[in-house]
Amino acid sequence: MKLRKLCALLLATGLLALSACSDPAAGTTNTPSPGTSDSPQQGGEATIRVALATASGGLGDRSFNDSAWLGFQKAAEELNVEIQVVEPQSVADYGTTLTALADQGFDFIMAAGNDWVETINTVAPKYPEIMFGGVNIACTLDNVAVAKFSDFEGGFLAGALAGMMTQTDTIGYLGGVDAPAIQRFLVGYQEGAAYVNEDITVLPTFVGSFADPGKGKEFSLELYNQDADIIYHGAGKSGEGLFEALMEVPDNCYAIGCDSDQDYIVEGRVLASTIKHVDVAAYDFIKSVVDGTFTSGDHIYNIANGGIDLSPMTYTADIVPQEVKDTLEDIKEKIVSGEIVITDVFELQE
Repeated sequence: MKLRKLCALLLATGLLALSACSDPAAGTTNTPSPGTSDSPQQGGEATIRVALATASGGLGDRSFNDSAWLGFQKAAEELNVEIQVVEPQSVADYGTTLTALADQGFDFIMAAGNDWVETINTVAPKYPEIMFGGVNIACTLDNVAVAKFSDFEGGFLAGALAGMMTQTDTIGYLGGVDAPAIQRFLVGYQEGAAYVNEDITVLPTFVGSFADPGKGKEFSLELYNQDADIIYHGAGKSGEGLFEALMEVPDNCYAIGCDSDQDYIVEGRVLASTIKHVDVAAYDFIKSVVDGTFTSGDHIYNIANGGIDLSPMTYTADIVPQEVKDTLEDIKEKIVSGEIVITDVFELQE
């Protein structure tokens, strides 16, 4: 493929299932009877109880929610904590979900997703003895820790990759909900693509949900039909539709995964994935509860500290030229050093 510029360069009302085990790599979820949990009992009963409330897409998204649950599973194995997960069906269920978990007396509750912001800010003050965790939300409560991921950095890398690999000078972006947290990916993507390719056109579209793979597929096909030959997504489970669409378009069309390493979903057709280590943040928060070092406020995860990265391109090593890989490494260094400054939509709102 031709290179441009730098390359020539989350139990409520009895309706929610409490799931104990999932295999994110396989995209499957095992759902036991309500009220069960997953906890290793080696060394005696666990004294710390922690719960994950997924975003509405639930487990099996092979993305954001699965990554958070991996962190909880690791904590169960290594820290002897009792873990539980609840998967609300929609944002309308968030309030009852979080309240139910708090009423059950968990020591720590993490809500995975930026759309939990209103619920956390409403519920957490009522339970000051419980520690809460959020992701990419605005919250200054004394009992809430927030993992702030520099998603714009990952977006920039994805844009640079797409900008160098496109054959049509047209690339697409599939977002879940048109909200600031998802715009962060898009703006970074646009700026990264323009950094390496001055002729690039970026076509954005939003599904309106993080849990609708059907619309994700429909909207992705529309982008491919508009001459976009590479599509990056920030759509949660709706992003599954991108990969379904990818199998119906010509072989010279590609995708870029998001939040977890999704390269394996369509081998050789997912150029790379931007990885957001929600698993690391979840584990870090739980460990701080166990250690008694929990601190509220923002906790930054970015390229510099390994919170954001690109996948190793396991299935596209022979497709992505070394020159492109070298350029991406150079871009990462310049982001860390501050030579490259990327727009953060969150800062524009302050």
